[in-house]
Amino acid sequence: MNVREDMQMRRSTLRTNTIAAFAIGALALSGCAGSGGGSAAAGACAPAAEGEKVTLAMSSWIPNFQQTVDLWNGQNPDIQVEYTEVTQGNQGTYQAYLNQIKAGKTADIGYFDYDVMPTFRIQDGLLDLAACEGITDLQDQFIASVWNATALGEEESLFGLGLDFTPESLFYRADLFEQAGIDVPTTWDEYYEAAKAVRETGSYIANLPAWGTFWPTNWMQAGENWFALEDGEWQVDIARGEDDEIVQFLQRLVDEDLVTSYPLFQDEYSKALNAGEIWSQLGGPWGFALIPVTAADTAGNWSIEKMPTWEGSESIASWGGAALGVFKGSEHPHEAAQFLAWATTDPEALALNSDLGGLYPPIKGVVDAIPTMQEPNSFFGDQKVFVELDSWAGEVTPDWIWGPTMVQVNADLESEMAKALSGEQTIAEALQTVHDNTVDAIRAQGLTVAEAD
Repeated sequence: MNVREDMQMRRSTLRTNTIAAFAIGALALSGCAGSGGGSAAAGACAPAAEGEKVTLAMSSWIPNFQQTVDLWNGQNPDIQVEYTEVTQGNQGTYQAYLNQIKAGKTADIGYFDYDVMPTFRIQDGLLDLAACEGITDLQDQFIASVWNATALGEEESLFGLGLDFTPESLFYRADLFEQAGIDVPTTWDEYYEAAKAVRETGSYIANLPAWGTFWPTNWMQAGENWFALEDGEWQVDIARGEDDEIVQFLQRLVDEDLVTSYPLFQDEYSKALNAGEIWSQLGGPWGFALIPVTAADTAGNWSIEKMPTWEGSESIASWGGAALGVFKGSEHPHEAAQFLAWATTDPEALALNSDLGGLYPPIKGVVDAIPTMQEPNSFFGDQKVFVELDSWAGEVTPDWIWGPTMVQVNADLESEMAKALSGEQTIAEALQTVHDNTVDAIRAQGLTVAEAD
């Protein structure tokens, strides 16, 4: 499949069909998920009795989010949040959440990457927040693509409120590119040529991680969806042949030894960044927090730019991003929803989430509203990084759909791509295995699935 020729046709078709497909597919989801169907049930989000003091249990892996919770607790003595920091979702927390849902013993509030929300939806684990007073009134404040991601295509429902938006950027060592006289690439063709030039210096342009969440972004940017939902039937199109242009591009980087494959943000990776062995990293706004910690010796030498694009397109991908959601088993859904509304829209809360957690809130005009987001960042060469990011954030492709078993997909991607990066198999072979496993996993959920032609 040729990315450049097919991108616009695919997007046009998806833009027309996605909402209708999800509305039909919601019937299939609710059939599997018991009582968790489409529109909000009356009384599903009733407040606690008058005068009752409420304690909410919550977990997330947002850096320093305890300070946001402390701010809420100080302002709301009758609704206290007890916060637990946990490991990133795909590193064990999502499985713990699923186990708790199965056992009927969940906390009140959880944190969910957008890609896994359909997984928790089909397990009947998430409260439909449309039942909670005032929540849907917030819609106009949110970036549309993020609101749609938490609505899961159900027009009268909402299963979370977006806290973090992750337009992808290219984080790069501005000093090394300048010293070597190599232009910072703006297209993927330029990236390949730059990768060869960087390798001639003895270094590498980037690190390709085995992380499962990284790999879909390559096809997301090109508008080549892995999933679709038509007439209540899931379509799966993860497998890509050796002739796929993106497969060929990625495989070339590996085969020609143009990239490293260290575990991301671990010791080996950190040493390579600090030594100038790796010159760039693709990532979301979480890079503003993680790269300075991982490459502390290189402060002041980094910069950011819009991620390279495919020729003929300005679209970029989103790597990560997450929403707060209320577990359906919460005894205090009304109060939990109040906390969600505050944490995702209050300027003081958003400033803390950005300053201390490295988040980019999906609220319209957020950079203009929060002075600290307009400040230069000394680690990134005094660049106004959030101002820069905001200039291309609207170019995230809007049509990508996540499948209903992404916990499984991400785990399989990490396992299979580790083998591909080490040369045990090709990237195309890895994708075929993930595709086959995903078809089996979706069918095991009792959902109808058809493989793409």
